[in-house]
Amino acid sequence: MGMVILEAIGSDGERLALRAGEVTDTPVGWDSDLSSATYDADGMDDAELEAVIFDALTGLDPEWRSHLRVAE
Repeated sequence: MGMVILEAIGSDGERLALRAGEVTDTPVGWDSDLSSATYDADGMDDAELEAVIFDALTGLDPEWRSHLRVAE
């Protein structure tokens, strides 16, 4: 099971994170306390899931990295 966690660092982070889950049909949860989105997918490993989500984010907003970053 692949998992990716993105942390909001900009004003549009939550909207972009949730929208990427919608357009990729990937389950995503939002944690308001941590300002982070967690994606998980059974059919992909972490790298594959990250590529799918990043591609969707780029399509939504080429400057998405000013709003989201991979949580460490």
